[in-house]
Amino acid sequence: MAAGEGQTFEYRLQRLPIGVVTLDRDRRVLAVNGAVQNLLGGAGGDIFGVDILDLHPPEARAKVGWLIASAGETPLGAAIIVATRMGNLLARAMALRIGPGPDDVGAILMFFTLGDLAAAPEPEPEPDAFLMKLPIQKGMGDVTALIDIDRVAALSAQGHYAEALTLEFSAFCPRSLAALEARLDPALFVRVHRRHIVNLSHVRAAERLDGAWFLRMADKTGARIPVGRRQVERLRKLLAF
Repeated sequence: MAAGEGQTFEYRLQRLPIGVVTLDRDRRVLAVNGAVQNLLGGAGGDIFGVDILDLHPPEARAKVGWLIASAGETPLGAAIIVATRMGNLLARAMALRIGPGPDDVGAILMFFTLGDLAAAPEPEPEPDAFLMKLPIQKGMGDVTALIDIDRVAALSAQGHYAEALTLEFSAFCPRSLAALEARLDPALFVRVHRRHIVNLSHVRAAERLDGAWFLRMADKTGARIPVGRRQVERLRKLLAF
């Protein structure tokens, strides 16, 4: 959805009774209902397997990312009300079990219009500010250290938590990769693989091995981070390799 088509999008969205989208654990579109396909028109068949954030204009991605990351925090999920020129839009996200494994958790998004409310809508929840520090636990004890976010070279999923690769060492981070992604500056921190996020400012080189791409990081060990096939073209544009 191009940013310049916002008014057309809102106009057509006003006429949807309800739109439903299901996502996998990496936010890729698994299924949509007919209302969403009609909204997207000719592009409706090209969205399957696409990261849902890529279907939104840049200025909306942080808010949508926050909504999805918050989906599993309560049984009722998370919701926001967005005031548009065509009325008030309610968007709700809930966690969705998509397989038998503990990590097989996706999300379902639903949106519909509320029309013109007599009372002014509640202020929209603002996405949390970008992280300035990253919580880590290194060594024994219950002490949570805080390191400057610009010292983080990469983050990797470890079950429901993450491993932080800094320029000097690796450490356990007591946050999920999805929750961290919603709080990181997307201009610097980019998900390059379903299990990995990298800080572009600490990428030393791009390497190709047996047809697969890897990023060589600028940490002490020169860690090599795999690049998912769907992310190669995006990274080619960002890093010009």
